[in-house]
Amino acid sequence: MAETENNAGQTDTETQEKFNCQVNVADSGPWKKKITVDIPREEIDKEMNKQYGDLVHSAEIPGFRKGHAPRKLIEKRYGQDVTSQVKLQLMAQAFKQIDEDQDFEILGEPDFDPEKIELPESGDFHFDYEVEVKPTFELPALEGIRIEKKIYEINEDRIHEALEEFLRRNGELVDINEEAAQEGDILRANVTMTVEGIEQPETFTDHPLRVAESGIHGVWIEDMATVLEGVKVGETRSCSATVPDTHSNEEYRGKKAQFTIQVNTLKRLIPAEVNEEFLAKIGVESEEELKKVLESSLENQTEREVRNSMKQQVYEYLNKNIAFELPVGVAARHANQVLIRRYYDLLNQGIPSEMIEENIEKLRSSSSEQAAQNLKMDFIMDAISDKLEIEVSEGEINAAIAQMAAVNRRRPESLKNEMQKEGRLDNIRSYIRDEKAIDKILEMAQVVDAPVEEEKKPKKKTPKAAAKKSEKKASKKEVKRTPPSADTE
Repeated sequence: MAETENNAGQTDTETQEKFNCQVNVADSGPWKKKITVDIPREEIDKEMNKQYGDLVHSAEIPGFRKGHAPRKLIEKRYGQDVTSQVKLQLMAQAFKQIDEDQDFEILGEPDFDPEKIELPESGDFHFDYEVEVKPTFELPALEGIRIEKKIYEINEDRIHEALEEFLRRNGELVDINEEAAQEGDILRANVTMTVEGIEQPETFTDHPLRVAESGIHGVWIEDMATVLEGVKVGETRSCSATVPDTHSNEEYRGKKAQFTIQVNTLKRLIPAEVNEEFLAKIGVESEEELKKVLESSLENQTEREVRNSMKQQVYEYLNKNIAFELPVGVAARHANQVLIRRYYDLLNQGIPSEMIEENIEKLRSSSSEQAAQNLKMDFIMDAISDKLEIEVSEGEINAAIAQMAAVNRRRPESLKNEMQKEGRLDNIRSYIRDEKAIDKILEMAQVVDAPVEEEKKPKKKTPKAAAKKSEKKASKKEVKRTPPSADTE
């Protein structure tokens, strides 16, 4: 008996070392594989014997001493649980072997429900599932890429513009209910939307609007500034526009919508004034000192802009010279993440949620395009980092977290623990790795200085214009790669 048990133990060890199963892999879509697994009956029986062998020694059955209950009785009582456990164990061993034997990298989880797979009472165990895999492709030459380095001049005009913007940011919204609206003013109004062919109009109470290009309930109105300019509280204005084909309400798509806007309140942003009280509030002694601070900030900002411009040129080169299809499922999940991130970015810019919701379909469409570009670049940067043997140390991760913690006025240890629990440390590692890879490419690049002429001051963006600009970003051949945030999305 002892010899039999010893032989069984040896068999179990061999089973763990050499799991016997047949695996067939076939293409089923862009970077998608259908994997078929056949596990012979002998492997099922071995795992069953192992599971029941453990139970025989540990199960407590009324009427029997511990470890002395008949196996038949144990099978009757625990059969369903054992079968489920054996099934999961066999599948786990199969997954491990596939991971070791195949030359592709699986993305995400297998596309199947283990609960719907049954372990047969007799015969072999057969199951199949689909997975998406990491794309493979040839990299172009990474040496000698021509990169323009912009050279900016920080002159008095730029400092003056920075001062004006600083004063606007520190300004105050005041009621101007007795005055006529000007471009950039903020109002709230009761809005009625009547769509041709639709009997019941929609109404929006105290709806936020700006005297600028704006949207109402997903309909963009480019001449809204003209419509609302000069309006006063209590007055009503009307306008019309065509509902876009991407509108969330299919009945509205392509039809003409008429809007009636009755103004309830009106506010205007009054920039801060440079006086003793304001200077004391921000902690500087004079306007000249404030300008020096702003000049230093402009220099830092310019350095970042130059670096980002050079980095963007690298991305454009890579994007142009590398082509491959994206895994569909991964792309869809990534697009949803980008949409959520953009939504909260706009909220953080002070744009009311109602305004964002009005153009959510446009935002969704552009997010999908931007997500596809970002995902493509993720795969490319992974391949480049492997080729250049880029590594990220624990010290580099800790330094990045310490910097984020300082900005957010938090303790680095607390922030790191939080990010570790939420699985966001990999984002930090990936970002640092990408930045190091870009630095390496720029070291090998052909860098050419490109002096930049003084640009005209751009028109100040309203919140809605900022939202619209965000929607249109994906239409440009541009891949934005945002540093990890200390905040949870």
